[in-house]
Parts: sequence; C-alpha cells; structure tokens
Amino acid sequence: MRALRVDTIADSGQQYGGRAYVDCLAAARERGVPVRVVRAGMQWQTDDGVVLDVLAPSEPFLADTGDDVNENSIVLRLSYRLPDGRAYRALFTGDAGEGSEARLLARGADVRADLLKVGHHGSRWASMAAFLAAVRPHVALISVGRHNSFGHPSPETLDRLAAARARVYRTDRCGAIRVIADAQSIEPLLCFGIRGYPASD
Repeated sequence: MRALRVDTIADSGQQYGGRAYVDCLAAARERGVPVRVVRAGMQWQTDDGVVLDVLAPSEPFLADTGDDVNENSIVLRLSYRLPDGRAYRALFTGDAGEGSEARLLARGADVRADLLKVGHHGSRWASMAAFLAAVRPHVALISVGRHNSFGHPSPETLDRLAAARARVYRTDRCGAIRVIADAQSIEPLLCFGIRGYPASD
C-alpha cells in the first residue's frame, strides 16, 4: 500500500484477525482505497486487453478444513492476448490448498495456465497432482521466504512440480522475479538471483 499505487483491494470476505490484514484494511481507509469483496464469476478487464477472472472463493465458504482462512483465498486467472494472437494465462492461487483446488476441479473451472503462482508458498497441502494436471503450467513461481520456519516449499510439492514438467523459480533463491510475456516468447522470465543459489530448480 505504501510502495504501489492501489486503485482497489480485492478481499475474499473471510473473517480474519491477522495483523497484516488488519493493517492493510486500515491503510486502505486512510488512503480512501475501496475494498471490494469478490466471488467466483466476477471479472475485471483493462483497456489494453488484460482480463482478470475470479475463480474462487465461491459460496458457501469451505469450512472445517483446518485452514479455512487459506482455503478460501482469492484465486485469479489473468488472460492476455499477445500481439501475434497467442493467449497468455497466469493463475494466481494465493494461499489456497487442496480443498480449494478440489472444489475448482469439481466445478469444472478452467484453470489452464502457462504460469502458476504456486499455492501457499509451496506447502505440501497445495498444488496437488490432479490440480497440476489440469493447470499444465510451463512455469511455476513459489513466493517463499528464506529460512522460513514452515519448511516451505515442501519436497513433496517440488516433486509434483517436477513430475508436471514445470520450470520452478523461487523467491528465496531468486529474490525478485519479473515475468515478461511478449511476441518473442511466451514465457521469458528474469530471476535476479541470490548469491549461492541457482536461478531455477
């Protein structure tokens, strides 16, 4: 909120008392940024052809999952038509795990994407094999802190991503990751790198 110009905040509406969440809502009020509760089926579209489809959450919320806050994360699919006519898709799954993934698959949601932002920082309870088979990502990005206490990303998830033949990039090894999709290549990616780690697994 401090570093970027924010027009709108998308919120799942899931009740949560976490400090970062509460602080974000307070910052939005201070800056007059509207908070919009979103549901599956909603869509945003920009003048230059970028489309954001909300795939989750849907009602009723998933309950008694052991991790309801994360399982009811917002899941977005970004679609963009490249100058040569090809479609580029990226799937952003937030902290959604196997419960949300199973609901998306059961509903027949179109989750195919060139790029997947891996769910829940690479937790072993996200990015299950059936979900990856439906997404078929060429590139998988894992947003994860170095030396995190949760052991993310899990070896099981990394194995599933390898079996799905996705190229994996991780923020704990790359630092900032910038993705560029243009007419020359559908998946060029800049990984700035952290000393001592390879750019990609």
